[in-house]
Amino acid sequence: MKKANTILLLLIMSFSLMNFSCTSSDGEIIIDNLSDIDKKLKETDFSGVVLVAKNDEIIFNKAYGRKNSQENGFNDINTVFDICSITKQFTAAGILKLSMKNKISVNDSLSKYFEAVPNDKKNITIHQLLTHSSGLSVGIGGDYETITEEEFLNQVFNSKLVSPIGEKFNYSNIGYSLLGLIIEKASGMDYETFLNLEIFKPSKMYYTGYIIPDWERNEVANGYLNGIEAKKPNEENWSDNGPYLNLKGNGGILTRANDLLLWSQSIMNNTVLDESTTTKYLYPHFEPTNIYDSYGYGWGIENSNSENKLVVHGGASYLFTSDLWIYPKKGITIIVLSNEFEESVYTIARKVSDFLLKNKNI
Repeated sequence: MKKANTILLLLIMSFSLMNFSCTSSDGEIIIDNLSDIDKKLKETDFSGVVLVAKNDEIIFNKAYGRKNSQENGFNDINTVFDICSITKQFTAAGILKLSMKNKISVNDSLSKYFEAVPNDKKNITIHQLLTHSSGLSVGIGGDYETITEEEFLNQVFNSKLVSPIGEKFNYSNIGYSLLGLIIEKASGMDYETFLNLEIFKPSKMYYTGYIIPDWERNEVANGYLNGIEAKKPNEENWSDNGPYLNLKGNGGILTRANDLLLWSQSIMNNTVLDESTTTKYLYPHFEPTNIYDSYGYGWGIENSNSENKLVVHGGASYLFTSDLWIYPKKGITIIVLSNEFEESVYTIARKVSDFLLKNKNI
């Protein structure tokens, strides 16, 4: 399966909001209360989980549709989904955690971590990888393609830059896979082992990862394409350490909505990253972009100078779609996860967001 994160994310964000709405007589899109969301999700046969929280209070958390074709195989609020490119924010957090330990600087170049980096790429910095400003292309192969580290690096280093280093935003899964490798080299641990120790466990995210969590209880959803059930993500062609490098570090993390809420709270409470590092994490480092108003480290950033500052990231494959929205100054978290390529995921998050921002009593 070819990498689709960038194309599908752009498609999601360009869909008309009329795909999912409650409308007044004059055509204005409205949501009177969160039960409108519940009703519409049922009417449209949405498959997935929606969780909405304000500070530490969950105000909406419901599941819809099927996670597989087994008897009683329905999604529930603990169903585990492939969150696709939302993975990138964990890779970015891992890099910043290492920077807190003085093992990495975001100004380090590729040549510090890899041998035989060609001249056109040796000065690419970690900062540029984090902000998709490295000039590297989106990807070099399929998500589940077997590829060794040597083969991956050879292909990346022999690929052509799509823009001069540091000048343009070009969404690059390659860049985040390189960051995953840098985490391994700087920490001396496997990528997932490091994330589990330094990010997931401190955040009490016990149902997040590639292979470390115990996935034996049938909680991982199968993806669906045009109503046809596919394999579970972790039943695809993975290595003993999870996905190969076309996916590792840039996508494919498995988690559930409740764990993503714990992650949101961890960010806002500075549980993993200290306050100054969190500020760097959620800072609009590069703008403009063709996806978000600006881009931080693994996050899209909107309204950065207002009380309605939004940090957001989505992900999509041909089988899963996800969105995570956080309003850090308002304590609002919106999570939408689906085991289909579901164009309404972004719209659901947007409509919930609009409703919450207008209703200050919630």
